[in-house]
Order: sequence, then structure tokens, then C-alpha cells
Amino acid sequence: MADLHNPHDTLFRALLSDPGRARDFLRDHLPNTIVGQLAPAPPEILEGGFVDEALAGSQSDLLLKVALKAGTNAFVYVLAEHKSAPDPALPLQLASYMIRIWKRHAGTRAARLRALPPIIPVVVYHGAATWTVADSLRDMIATDDPDLAFLPGAGYILRNLRAMEIDALSRNPALRAVFITLRQEALAFLAEIADSLPAGSDLRRQVLEYVLRVYNVDLDDLRATLRTGGHSEMEALVGTIAETLLEQGKAEGEARGLAKGKAEGKAETLRRQLDRRFGPLPRDIEARIADAGPERIDAWLDAVLDAPDLAAIFAQDSLH
Repeated sequence: MADLHNPHDTLFRALLSDPGRARDFLRDHLPNTIVGQLAPAPPEILEGGFVDEALAGSQSDLLLKVALKAGTNAFVYVLAEHKSAPDPALPLQLASYMIRIWKRHAGTRAARLRALPPIIPVVVYHGAATWTVADSLRDMIATDDPDLAFLPGAGYILRNLRAMEIDALSRNPALRAVFITLRQEALAFLAEIADSLPAGSDLRRQVLEYVLRVYNVDLDDLRATLRTGGHSEMEALVGTIAETLLEQGKAEGEARGLAKGKAEGKAETLRRQLDRRFGPLPRDIEARIADAGPERIDAWLDAVLDAPDLAAIFAQDSLH
């Protein structure tokens, strides 16, 4: 099931999880000096997941292992920045992700620690705002003395999709179609997208789902446009996707409602028990209970029976 809360991540992974498309992406978007060193075999798709949890809604990542003509391997770390405006902290975040990759690769094996593979960092950005982020950590460090600027990563390769000409996006039709979609220009290129993504393909469905979830588009207008353009299969698929998303949204809403009701029930139980033991609750305690999540309320409930006073119970707050 698609992640309703992060359509950018869903489409990004659907695009580059195919080794052939990933190879074409590298061919189109890495400098020629690097492309010339790559062996012809497609990259190996490795597990990503290096993005900080707090940024998971605005960044996606994918780790590729590529063979070099020299007989060794390298990693290509693709970080997609989904914010509408660039994050000035990105070079710092990227450096930390690269270190995590090396640490996971090497572990405690001395031989690997002495011969870390190169990591080629690529940042893909499709936001509307101009890219104003520093090109590297060196540009963020407040010194002109190179002897003081110790860096975990020298820089990154930026592919600003919004700033590129359409023809430069990719020679691979599927890559080009998805990049156009991420630029939020899919409605102007529906015929090209229909020709580029075969009927019945997962990627065609992902693109249409992205349009429905992210674009400010009227469902009836979209279906009418597809019908007029002779794209009856896409029109029917849009209707199916819309129904599925509606059902998913209802299910998530019901789940959130159940979770909220359960939390409110726990909070009410806590209030009753506290009131019976210690009398009417002060306003600050009421406010803390109202703002607390289920786990914190559980901790307070566990403390109610044995605590000598309210202060002892809410000292549990410091443990979370």
C-alpha cells in the first residue's frame, strides 16, 4: 500500500528501484568523468534508510552499488530533497548520511576500514524555489584557513530538476516522464507520459497516483482531459486510483480515530484515579495529561498505586 503521507518518496523509489532505470539515471546525471569509469553492468540496488527520522517526510534516499572499470566498486548515494524550498543544512545532513553508509559497510572489519569505497553523493531537487544551499561543508565552515577545515565529505552533485531544460532531464523515457511529474508539469505532457509508460505498468500507476495526491487538480477535469486525448485506459486507471486512495484515507482516518479514542480513554482513567487518591487536580497537571501521548500516560498510570503524592508520579516525566 502506498504511503499516503509521503507521495514523493513513493514515486522516487518506484522510479529508481529498477536497475535499468537506475543505470540510465547515472548515465544522464553523473559527470562524464565519472560515467567513463563505470562498468556497463547495471547498479545493484541496496537498502537505503539513512535519512534522519525527523526529515523522513521531506527527504528520500537510495543507495546504489556500482562496479568500476578498474575492478573495484563504489557507492552512489542519491538523496532526493522534496521540500518546496531548499534546506540550508543539507550538506551537513548529507555528510552524516555518508558516514553512516561507510560505518554500515565496514562495521569493525579492519580491512574494510582501511579501504573504504568511494561514495558519490547526488542530490535531486524538484522544489520551486531557487537552490541557495552551500555547495559543500567547506563553504559552511567559518574559516579561510584550509588547515582548519577538516571535512567528512567534500561536496555533492546537484541535479536541480526545475532548473533543467526538458530535453536534458533524461534520454530514458520513463525517467523523463517521472521527472516531468515531479516538476508538476505532467498535465502539460500527458501524451508523452502515456507513450513513455506502458499501459498496465506499475510506474504508470505511480505517476497517476502522484498527480492525484500532489497536484491541485479536479478529478473530473483530469478524466475529461484524458478522454479527450484518447487515453481511455489512463482515464479508467485514474478512477480506480481515486477510489483506492479514498478507501485508504477512510481506513487511516478510522485508525487515527480509534487511537485517539484509546488515548483519551487512558487519560480519563488516569484523571479519575488521581482524583480519588489526591483530590482535584491542579491546572498544570490537567494540561500535562491533555498534552501527553499514550506511552507517557501508561507510565503515569503505573505509578499511581505506589506514589506517595502527585509530585512523585509526575517525576516519571523526566524518564521519557
